Amino acid sequence: MTRFPNRLLRVAVFALLVLAVSASASSTPTRRLKQASGPITALAIDGSRVVYSTDPGDVYVWDVPSGRTWHPRLSSGSDFPPVTQVAIAGRRVAWIRSDVAGNSMETNENLVTTTLGSYGARTLAHAYRDFDLGVGQWHGDWISGLVGSGKTLVVSRWTTTPDAGGPTEAMSNARLSLIGVSAGRLRTLASGNDVIVSGGVDAHGVAVARPSGTVAFYSFAGTLLWQTTSSPATAIAMGGGRVAVLTKTKTLEVYDSRTGAFEHRWPIKTRSAYLQVGHLQAYGRIAVFSVDPRYASRNLRILDLETGKSLILPSRPRSAWNDASVGPLGVVYAVNDYRAYGGRHPTGTLVFLSAARVLDGIARGHL
Repeated sequence: MTRFPNRLLRVAVFALLVLAVSASASSTPTRRLKQASGPITALAIDGSRVVYSTDPGDVYVWDVPSGRTWHPRLSSGSDFPPVTQVAIAGRRVAWIRSDVAGNSMETNENLVTTTLGSYGARTLAHAYRDFDLGVGQWHGDWISGLVGSGKTLVVSRWTTTPDAGGPTEAMSNARLSLIGVSAGRLRTLASGNDVIVSGGVDAHGVAVARPSGTVAFYSFAGTLLWQTTSSPATAIAMGGGRVAVLTKTKTLEVYDSRTGAFEHRWPIKTRSAYLQVGHLQAYGRIAVFSVDPRYASRNLRILDLETGKSLILPSRPRSAWNDASVGPLGVVYAVNDYRAYGGRHPTGTLVFLSAARVLDGIARGHL
């Protein structure tokens, strides 16, 4: 007599769970557009939220299923320094603002962070550098490799000085850092010239593209877990348990982020003698990138990391650099139109495509 109601309860609970999962899945659109206030300069997705910046320096967060938009930071005028990199991890948002001026390309960079729903934003780090015209090399500090996922935000910093005896600058003071949650400070994970630049973060750790061309994976305790020994990397991305590596030998290599186990090597088709890589992002089965320098700012290629099949998104007006991102829900990319005519200002649009739609489109050969 006591088992029957318990069984009914279990059946009812199971039915409710099925309905909840179905409702969650159905709440994610297969395609959605978001009109921005201007050309989009950078974007990133984590979970259901997309953080993006616009010219002249505004920062927004867009929740794809609900369509809701937050404004963590608005610019104070048309001369506000542009945002070049953004990252989001849950409700935490970070961005890098870069201001370049003068013939020596004097550059001031600021790393800024905030939390959705909080008041104001905090500057965590500043970098200044200039270009030594005499030797053609950079001198000063750098902030780059801003990535985020789940509850974690990561960034890389380093210093370069001109090296008259070599083709590139001498590097020093390189460190891979976590952006703290409560204190809003940077905590160094690892240091040394081989621990930068961060290219992705997931639940297991941080992937970095070393200056030597190898890829390394560090735990959140700063321990080196694994590294590659194959073709030199030109760009890396990580998400959903996989690390994607574009190499100088025109291949895209896939590794398991937890173990470093090699999974696939897919050839990259391009008529160019070299790769000018942009936009590389990856999550789960999907990678997005561009490789052809003639169309690096126009055509994005989407590739299924399990099958190697790919397709190119339709050509579009000139777009901002680093304008695509991939997450568990799908792909988001920017379409910017810089043609101002008839009193019309340059515009930007975010395009979201669900993961299911993308993978189905790749299998069929068109979206």
